[in-house]
Amino acid sequence: MAKKREIFLEFLREKPVLADGAIGTYLYQRGFGRCPSVELENILNPEAVYEIHREYIRSGAKIITTNTFSANKINFQRKKILYNLKDVNLKGVQIAKKAGKGLPVFIGASLGPLSVMLKPYGDVSEEEAREVCREQVRYLCEEMPDLFIVESQKSTLEAIFFIEAIREIAPDVPILASLTIGKEGRTFFGDDYLEGLKKLEKAGADVVGLNCSIGPSDTLYFVEKIVKEVKLPISVMPNGGYPAEVDKKIVFLSEPNYFASFALKYVKLGASIVGGCCGTNPETIKKIKEKIEDYKNGEIEEREIYYFEEAEEKKFEKKELEERAGFLKKLGKEFIITCEIEPPKGPDIKNLINEIKGFKGLGVDALNIADNPMARVRVSSLALAHYIQSETNLDVILHMTCRDRNLLALQSDLLGAALLGVSAILVLGGDPTALGDYPEASSVYDVNVVGLIKIISSLNRGLDFSDNIINPPTNFSIGIAINIDEENFEKEIAKIKERIEAGAEFGLTQPIFEERSFEFIEKISKSGIYVFPGIIPLKSLNQALYLKNEVPGINVPDEIIKGLEKYKDKEAQKQKGIEIALNLLNKVKENFSGAYLTAGGKNISILKDLLFMAK
Repeated sequence: MAKKREIFLEFLREKPVLADGAIGTYLYQRGFGRCPSVELENILNPEAVYEIHREYIRSGAKIITTNTFSANKINFQRKKILYNLKDVNLKGVQIAKKAGKGLPVFIGASLGPLSVMLKPYGDVSEEEAREVCREQVRYLCEEMPDLFIVESQKSTLEAIFFIEAIREIAPDVPILASLTIGKEGRTFFGDDYLEGLKKLEKAGADVVGLNCSIGPSDTLYFVEKIVKEVKLPISVMPNGGYPAEVDKKIVFLSEPNYFASFALKYVKLGASIVGGCCGTNPETIKKIKEKIEDYKNGEIEEREIYYFEEAEEKKFEKKELEERAGFLKKLGKEFIITCEIEPPKGPDIKNLINEIKGFKGLGVDALNIADNPMARVRVSSLALAHYIQSETNLDVILHMTCRDRNLLALQSDLLGAALLGVSAILVLGGDPTALGDYPEASSVYDVNVVGLIKIISSLNRGLDFSDNIINPPTNFSIGIAINIDEENFEKEIAKIKERIEAGAEFGLTQPIFEERSFEFIEKISKSGIYVFPGIIPLKSLNQALYLKNEVPGINVPDEIIKGLEKYKDKEAQKQKGIEIALNLLNKVKENFSGAYLTAGGKNISILKDLLFMAK
């Protein structure tokens, strides 16, 4: 083993080592860190960062963590930070080394999570993520830190990327790697904490442990398990309780003495390193030092430590859907018709409901409820879906975009949809906010379309994104939008197959106008998905021209344009549009399992006219 690693591990064997506490939240508490990323204070206010390191050293910390937690390419790009990434990292180590110069402290270069969804949930590949990790490690290595602290890792795999990068670039530098978990003992990505820590050990970490997320009390139960199962030295650095908002500031409520009493329990259990994360400060570290010294000097009476009783493990057997939900039960038995409804701009929906009630007698099986189409503000699609079901007894296909909700809200709304009896979800990326009412509004995209499909599939098996049990499981049918793009058809087929593998069961195409589109739809159907061709009854020549020239992916043939040009009267144009749609609908009935009817967002009465003629 390399010399630096030997020195550090020997230091840990002598006695419990005290690490520092939070950097980011403490900077914020002191009036700094309001910039897009707290790591920029290395450039903007280096004196403030230096003084915090000095405070921790004076409090007794022997491991000082650099202010480089989120100084990686992905974070800087996400926050549109223009500062030089290399400079921020180099400066972070330089400040910490200056603070600890001549003192018996170890400078730990902080590597926080990338906080990005990897493919297939997101758009970043594993190799791209690995290179981001390598880049930050290379920058930090130029200032030669004493160790690397791979901390607050939400994913075991991502932590391993960092460990492998360090072992590749700086094999002689020791690594402290810690996961962050919830009360259930799993990381954000569903990794079991014990299995995860063992994987970090195998990857090359010298010390493993837990930090962040949960408070000192909840952490104790897991520490008791870790010291029995993991062979490496253990590090424990929880949050100072859970955050609360006081006077518009985020604060952590754990009092230093309270926190320190648990840090002592970690030491008694066998932890080699103790410290704090978010919400802790130099006073917290000072109290931990005092508790440990009093205990070693016999001033704290040895007594039995209170451990949490192990919770009874919930038994849940993963299983696939036993039957389809809602309208899809009819697949293969009856022709299915769905119609799209665009939610109104205001909460008065009496007229819309009256319009919709006429659909049931016309053979409609389900209504598609759009989700803020064209990024314009509409009534909540979930609220409208529930209202429509209760008022009309029609099934709904709830559109859900990745654009507007983070991972928490997506799962919450899906569970809410299950509670309200929604049986089908159409997964969409969502139109860019730049097109809509609020072009400066943020687009979330925590996950992509494939990621959201996989989340719904997991809920259908009774597990949330982090593999926590959802009981009973949901029972959604999962749909996708299909682009009939002749020029990039092979690419579209590959995309559809990926979504089918993730769990998609049916697909709705953009409006088609020619039978020759059937060839492409049939090829897509052979991929293992039910496809409902889209049909739009044209209301006018102007609408036909608009769709042809301004809406991507919709091709209105010149023959149809010329046919509509023969009619000067708009009512006559509308009747011709319905006639074209009716002919196409009849052909679809002969070839496919269902059809998806849309009026282009307005005047859905034209759909009733089409359906009446089709009866």
